[in-house]
Amino acid sequence: MNGIIFFKTADLAFIKEFYNKVLELPLWLDQGKCAIFQNGNMLLGFCQADKAETEGTITFFVPAPSDVDALHKTLQHIAVDAPKANPEYSIYHFWAKDPEGRNLEFQAFKHPLETHISLEEGLTMRRSIRNYTSQPVPQEMLEKVFELCRYAPTACNMQSYYYVVIKQRDVLEKIVNLRGPAGEPILASPYAIAVASRGELSRRKVQDACIAAYHLTLAAKAHGLGTCWVTDMDKDEVKNLLGVPHDDYIACIMPIGFPAESFPKPKRHEVSSFVRYV
Repeated sequence: MNGIIFFKTADLAFIKEFYNKVLELPLWLDQGKCAIFQNGNMLLGFCQADKAETEGTITFFVPAPSDVDALHKTLQHIAVDAPKANPEYSIYHFWAKDPEGRNLEFQAFKHPLETHISLEEGLTMRRSIRNYTSQPVPQEMLEKVFELCRYAPTACNMQSYYYVVIKQRDVLEKIVNLRGPAGEPILASPYAIAVASRGELSRRKVQDACIAAYHLTLAAKAHGLGTCWVTDMDKDEVKNLLGVPHDDYIACIMPIGFPAESFPKPKRHEVSSFVRYV
């Protein structure tokens, strides 16, 4: 089930300009007398009326305190205070006002969150993370990530994929020594995960494992975790270390953890440059 929060506005055109141009929220649906904006998994609507509704708070949250600081720098002209920590709620935030006086809050949570990212945000904002905090991923969160991974597609629905969570530091170091400098991101996080598929189950073990690996990156992103593909791991020496049968295929080994870095949405090729129709 999805939802929309609506407010009455006395000047719809002005409010549309503010939320679209100043806060850069895309217009999700224009209904004439009502305009609905999208921000991640939030749908926020404004409808023309005689008097504006200004009660309550509209809160936007971002992944990290540094993102809050960046927003404050951009929105200084509407901010009413500077960013600060709020230990009662374990957040870092600042307050602002929209043109009709509504309270706006911009914050980052200082603790792990349940999954909240929209599919579109996950697809566009996933990044290869090479720097992580030292905080280990709670087992409960790992299990929730793997619960989403259950739905990775496979050839003939054989479900041949599987994941090996590697927590032993000496094993990780041996894998990196085998891979060389390109494998160093594996040591940046507390854990790493090998993504593999069973050769005896699938004639498409390479494709099954690669799809399962990408599914893992998106499932991790949905829970606020970072990952990084480290490929060229389908080696007998690596399989021996992990107890993986030699007939199976290892698509990659990827670190997983809480990111210590963040990136803006990157520039990409226009659709017209890589799509053609036959």
